[in-house]
Amino acid sequence: MCEPKIFNVDQIPNVVNFLRLGGVLAYPSESVWGLGCDAFNTSAIERIFELKARPEHKGLIVLTDSAAKVTPLLQDLPHELQRDVLQKLQKANDDFDVRTADQAQTYLMPVSKLVKLPSLLTGGFDTLAVRVTHHPTLAQICNQLTSLENPFGFLVSTSCNISGAPSATTLDEAMAYFGNQVAYLNADGLGFTKPSKIIDLMKGDVLR
Repeated sequence: MCEPKIFNVDQIPNVVNFLRLGGVLAYPSESVWGLGCDAFNTSAIERIFELKARPEHKGLIVLTDSAAKVTPLLQDLPHELQRDVLQKLQKANDDFDVRTADQAQTYLMPVSKLVKLPSLLTGGFDTLAVRVTHHPTLAQICNQLTSLENPFGFLVSTSCNISGAPSATTLDEAMAYFGNQVAYLNADGLGFTKPSKIIDLMKGDVLR
């Protein structure tokens, strides 16, 4: 059995190339470890569902490095509403204090019919769960992952586990789940104690 591929934080270009080629990566997030891929690579997304034994109707969270990048998701909305929603997202992002927070914030956003996203991301719904990550290494990956094929810099983020099992919190725990079936990013998380809060951006309702 071959050894799993492990990237260090000084190898971000290599990580991005791996993701663009359809690789699946386990990585430390703001709290527990996550499992992710290029959010526009359908084969890699399918692989994540297979690895986790996760029902496909649940959809997935995606990370990006900038609130401004999600603007095209809202292009079906009236311009005034677009502006209000984006201002709300930007303010929440600007007000977020990594030093005092105990959980990240993920926002459920409407998706324009003009934006062609893999249906597995949304679970077939007309909304997408988006988090502007404050994890510096993940933000760097999202920034470098941005391209014509992935204009949002979206990185899939789902818990690193088999569905229903506890989420991995260390590299060793992640490797115990998936061995050499995925690659790993050897880095630190942000130490948050709770999974991300999920907020309906249009209504303000807390969903988790």
